[in-house]
Amino acid sequence: MKLRRILALAGIIFLLGLYVTTLICAIIETPFTSQLLQASLFATIIIPVILYAAMLAAKFLKHNHDSDQEQH
Repeated sequence: MKLRRILALAGIIFLLGLYVTTLICAIIETPFTSQLLQASLFATIIIPVILYAAMLAAKFLKHNHDSDQEQH
């Protein structure tokens, strides 16, 4: 359960940082604002998917580890 919280918190912090950076670049009108906006939109979809997959993998590995210990 602790790993899930750490992964979720890391994802939230990363996405918030990306959003703040995008907002600041949009306000000061940097030349790469549109690319940063595209990266933010991409990360908004991909980061939660990756975190969910990591949580599923951790759950699966923990389940296998627990069942291996019961057999010995």
